[in-house]
Order: sequence, then structure tokens, then C-alpha cells
Amino acid sequence: MKKDNDAKTRALSLIKTISSTAVKAGNEALKRKLNLSGQSETFMSEAALRLVKGLDELKGAAMKVGQLLSMVDDNILPPGWKDALSKLQSQATAKDWEFIEPILLKEFHDLSFIKHIDKKAVHAASIGQVHKAELIDGRIVAFKVQYPNLEKNVHSDLQNMKKVVKIANLIPNMSNYDKVFDAVEKLFIQELDFYREQKFYDIYHEKFRSNPNIVVPKTIPEYCRKNILTTEWVDAITLQEWMKQNELQLHTAPDCIFTRDKLGSVLLELVFTEVFHFKHIQSDPNPGNFLVTPSGQLVLLDFGATQELSDELIENYATLTLSAIENDLQELVKVAKKMGFLHRHDPPEAKDSFIKLMEIAIEPFLQETYSWKNCKQLKRTNAESIHFMKATKFRAPSSEVLFINRRLGGNLLIMESLGPTVQARSILLKILQEKE
Repeated sequence: MKKDNDAKTRALSLIKTISSTAVKAGNEALKRKLNLSGQSETFMSEAALRLVKGLDELKGAAMKVGQLLSMVDDNILPPGWKDALSKLQSQATAKDWEFIEPILLKEFHDLSFIKHIDKKAVHAASIGQVHKAELIDGRIVAFKVQYPNLEKNVHSDLQNMKKVVKIANLIPNMSNYDKVFDAVEKLFIQELDFYREQKFYDIYHEKFRSNPNIVVPKTIPEYCRKNILTTEWVDAITLQEWMKQNELQLHTAPDCIFTRDKLGSVLLELVFTEVFHFKHIQSDPNPGNFLVTPSGQLVLLDFGATQELSDELIENYATLTLSAIENDLQELVKVAKKMGFLHRHDPPEAKDSFIKLMEIAIEPFLQETYSWKNCKQLKRTNAESIHFMKATKFRAPSSEVLFINRRLGGNLLIMESLGPTVQARSILLKILQEKE
């Protein structure tokens, strides 16, 4: 009975959030139409802030949708929404220790193997939070604790969030909501499977064990459970924190420039190695999943969103990339149709727009070195994406393509924030040449 009451309370909270968001969004839309808002282009929407507050409290799939919406181009979202929704990526509120301790007790029954645990979470997200601890045997570990009852609320959460997107008209002209939300539901349920995530932690740890530039924490199998993932603790700060600490010297101090460029090279090599060699990809582009050690190594975290890729998709992506680099437009369009980017009955402007998108995408690989500082590649990509989506009537790609594009887009966002100068062409071509 208590679980039923919890589910009803959650549903009512989400409906209340939706209702208040819809009213605010409607008022804001009317003001924009009548030009009465008087707000600057940088204001944060009150409707979006209200939604963010509600989703942060609820966590789960509802919050995950909010995080995904924050990645949508601000030319598509209503004014003021993107900055507000971005708070869900970096400022998720952790649950109190009184909420977390019973989960640990339920999974382990006895916590005597823990010498000390920090009651304040070091990180919080949509599905859980992380606590640092020292075990009796002296090992320092990270406990990733999943919030309870998330899986049973996934479908209802997403159905309600679909209403938010439609009512607030967050993505105008989009006709295939169901396909997109089905992909999100599949992804979220996978993220809740901590045993699956443990498997990919172990795979990535093994693959990068001899790589001096990448660290993947080892899992502690004896303390992994259905709702708890335990790994070794790695002393590091987030990539965002590292950039903030070195903001004034990121492009001037030789040691910072060296580390900046090394991290950029590693990030680029990582994403292409995942796609073309590993045949799976960590599809969550959240910058918080990347840490930097004091010696400048890149630490990879959170493999819940890892997706396995088909051989056909990998081969098509390789052909698409090479045909774009070689300016073989006939082959480019042929593969684009094969992958579903273009359809036979699309108007000519769809093909033209797709070619422009690919020209922007392969820009870093047409010369030996490329600087992501002030390149505005993401802005140009987003602007052309609007034209392409309109030309194809906002047709959604396959879930596999959606996951890869999400990862590539997130990687581009990080690269532009970091601003490294990288030998991008040689990195990509070497990986493609070594592809199985």
C-alpha cells in the first residue's frame, strides 16, 4: 500500500509541476507574441525554472528528459529555456543521508565493512548519487546509490513529460514524439541496470588498462548490488572544474596549453575508438562524466548509457565520414539514404542541407591541426540542423544514430569549451585505417 501511495504522490507532484509550467509557459508565449515581455535574450524562463525545480525534486526519468531538453539548440527551445534547463546537468540536488542510509542497509544488511562514509554526496544525478567511503580493509571507494522505485515510474513519468513538451510547445513542428520518448524510455531502463553498467565499467577498464592517458575506475564486485555500484575512488576533479580553475591561463600558460591539448586529443581519440574499434559507445555526453587527475589523465565515469553498435552502422558511419572528407558527394548522399538521414521523396533542400552539415562536421579533419577555440562549429551545426529538420519535417533518426549523434554532439560541446589545438586529421584517419 505504501508503494502505491508513493507512486500516487509522485504522479500528483509531477502533474502539479506540469500544470504550473504550462500556465507560465502559456503566459510567456502570449507576452512574446504581443512583445510585452521586456526581457533580454539572456533571461531565464520562469516556466522553465519552475519545471527544473520540480524535476530536480522528483529525479528519475522525468529529470532525464529535462537534461536531454537542455541539449536542444536554443534556436528551437523558447527563449530562456536552455539556460534554465542546463541547471539539471550540473546542479542536481542530492538527497539527505536519512534517505540514502536505508537503501544501503537494505542491500548490504550490515554496514560493518564500512569504516567511514561521507554522509554528504559528492555528486547527484537523475537516478542516484555518489558517496565516498573508506572500507575496513583500507580501500577508498565510491558508492553509487540508486534512488528507489524509479523503474516502475518510468513510463508514467515519460508520458507526463511528453505532455509538458507538447503543451509548452518546446519543440515546435515535431511530429514523432512517440519514437523519441520510446528511445528515452529504453535508454533510462538500461541506466537503471547497475549490473549492466558494472559489465561496461569492467570492459572499459580492461581496454584502457595500458593507456597512460585514460583512467577507468575498477569495480569492487563483492560490494556491487542491484541498486548499488561500487568502484575504487580516484582523486580527480571534473573537467569543468579543471577548466574553471585554469580559466585565466588556459590559452596562455605553456603547461596549461599542453594539458589542454592532450585532453582534447584524448577526448577525440576516445569517441572515435569507441565507435570504430569497440563497437559500443558511452552515449551520455554529460561533462560531469569526465574527470581530470592532478597529472592530467582523463578519468571516465558512468557507463549506464553505453550502447552496443551494429557492424552495419559502424561501416556506414566510416563510409559517410570518408566520403565527406574526400568530397565524394555521390557516395555521401547514397550512404545518407542508406542510413535514413535522407529519404527518396525529400525535397532538394534536404540534400543540400545535409551536405552542409557534413561539411561543418568534417572541417577539423581537412587540415593537419585544428583549433576548437572560437571555432563556433557547434553554433553553425545547430543553425544548419534547424534547416535540415524543417526540410525533413522533424523526422527522427533511428535510436542507434540518435545515441551516436548525442555522444558526438556532447563531445563537440566539451571540445569547444576546452578549446584545444589537436592533430585531428591524423587521429581520425589512423583509427579508420585500423578499423576491423
